[in-house]
Amino acid sequence: MNFHDVAAAKLELDRARKAGNPDGIAAAAMNNFWPLYCSHYDELIAAIQSLPARDLDRYPMLRATHPMTRVMAQSGRPYKPLIYQDDARKLPPEQLDVLTLAQMIAFRFSGDVAAALVYAQRLDERIATVASESRYRTDGPLWFLHAQIGTTYLIAGDSAYALRKFTVAQQLAELSPLPDAVRFVLSRSALAHTLRGSLSEAEAALTAARREPEPTPAHVVSVRGTESATAALIAVERLSDDVDAHLAALEPFYSNDLSWPFALLARTRALLAKRRPHEALEALHLAEDAHPVQHGSTATDIITAMRIEALAAAGEESRARDIADGSGHTGGRTAIARAGLALHQGRLDAATRELRQVAADFAHGPGTRGRHQLLSAWLEFSRRGNVTADTASAFARIAIAGSLRRSLSTLPSGVITAVRERLDENERPAFDAAIDSIHFRDLRTRPSLTDSESRVLHALPVYETVAEIARAFHVSPNTIKSQLKSLYRKLGCSSREEAIELGGKFQLVDRYAESAPAR
Repeated sequence: MNFHDVAAAKLELDRARKAGNPDGIAAAAMNNFWPLYCSHYDELIAAIQSLPARDLDRYPMLRATHPMTRVMAQSGRPYKPLIYQDDARKLPPEQLDVLTLAQMIAFRFSGDVAAALVYAQRLDERIATVASESRYRTDGPLWFLHAQIGTTYLIAGDSAYALRKFTVAQQLAELSPLPDAVRFVLSRSALAHTLRGSLSEAEAALTAARREPEPTPAHVVSVRGTESATAALIAVERLSDDVDAHLAALEPFYSNDLSWPFALLARTRALLAKRRPHEALEALHLAEDAHPVQHGSTATDIITAMRIEALAAAGEESRARDIADGSGHTGGRTAIARAGLALHQGRLDAATRELRQVAADFAHGPGTRGRHQLLSAWLEFSRRGNVTADTASAFARIAIAGSLRRSLSTLPSGVITAVRERLDENERPAFDAAIDSIHFRDLRTRPSLTDSESRVLHALPVYETVAEIARAFHVSPNTIKSQLKSLYRKLGCSSREEAIELGGKFQLVDRYAESAPAR
């Protein structure tokens, strides 16, 4: 294969196309794929589109590059190239690299992220163990191989290893004569930092990327989609004034670019921040319908987490709980969403379990760990009615940093008040300035009742007086009065009618109650 001579690659392809023999065009395109892809992309695509299916099937890289391949994957006809291992062993190292790359990319398109990850690992191992002369040339595809491996890990949910591969790819790209190599890698590094919650690093990488030359035709859609998704995610999380402009620059929900789940994350977070949960649910529905199901991927984690949050915000807590209970080990965003839902419903033991699981996973980035701290403060407030000075200080540091403003806006205003009350005079001004323009939820969370309080709540619609309840439970009226006082305090009400109404609203008498009261 020719990896380096652009002029020879163009000449051979032109001759083959002039001759008009599909076999010759396919061979010329494949044998000169890398220089044509980098320098004559439009001519390469035109040649590929002229080929009949039988020739495309002989060359997986050409089929994977065909514009129709992504579209067909969305319509239920994914391309999943396979090859016998005996045949693969007969290929030269460079050809086997290209074949493995094609398989990895094709399985990504198809939504089979687990299989794509297998090919990414295989290619990663080949680069480390199998010698190839083309890998030692600065004009070769080695930077691209590392970048595509990192991309596969990113969409599979391993952003830490993705960043490691992007770092190697960037070092190689800086040696490459290709004008957009560095920008291609930097844009994906910025996205990875954003997904981990390192917004300052993401912003620096995005700024550096946009200082590089414009992307070439081969990468223009991918680079712009990645950069737009990154910028939108940063703006949404910081609740910036220019959020709407960034959202307008995103790829449409049906885009087959790899950035689609990240654009969806930005859209749904923005809609929820604007208190428009039904529109967020519609965005999730449309995007999920437009793409293959990606089991065990970042896309699955995003869709599941945002659906839980949107349903809870829309008041459909039962549906949110059903999804949360069936989500399993989907990812960090879903774990945080499950914990937030449990807190919203007053299921404090369940919230404790979820937050412990998040804390035990050291692979999470600073964003997930920061959200864990915010929810832990909410949990502490729900149990104690206040927070400790240490919790308040840690909470204030997150708020002042400014990277989790949207996450802060999802908390009840009572938590914010409790934190502020425990800050000392030196901490409070900076905290007040940090939260000044954030609109917090005036949320009355589902209280956690004792068995006795729950039993009295169930009795209120049945018995007319305190004396009747006391006789039914074989206790003194004073005991019932004490339990009623505690129940009213937790519900934030002062009458029997309000208590019955709030008991229904908070689902304190349905199948999701954490402990069944004695009747």
